[in-house]
Amino acid sequence: MKIQSAPKRAVRSLRAAFTLMEMILVLAIIAILIAIGASTLGDFDEQAKITAARAQIGTVSTAIKMYKVNNRNLPPNLDALVKPPANVPVKKPFIEPNGIVDPWDNKYIYKSPGRDGKAYDLYSAGADKREGTDDDVF
Repeated sequence: MKIQSAPKRAVRSLRAAFTLMEMILVLAIIAILIAIGASTLGDFDEQAKITAARAQIGTVSTAIKMYKVNNRNLPPNLDALVKPPANVPVKKPFIEPNGIVDPWDNKYIYKSPGRDGKAYDLYSAGADKREGTDDDVF
């Protein structure tokens, strides 16, 4: 009687498979890379908000200048750009309501007259939502 051995293909496929330890090691490496990537993306997200705030400040400044040209004085507040007061000659909106809100969901800070002899100051309080801190965006 002749004893048959397992086909060579079956033996080869068992040796070519990953062990459980190798799979766990690969998954651990992937998890570490994801953690590093997530923390790096957080920094990019904050920088993107700062860049967006600076661009929006330019847009709001343009709306303030248009308001002044049309109404011969600066707006009393940023809400006047969205819904002009009844006592002004030009009663059209100069900016959308979401245009006066920064990327951190706060209204931009507008002060007229501004510091150092400027007609007005316009800035965002930044991520911490407090005026006068290092993260304010001008």
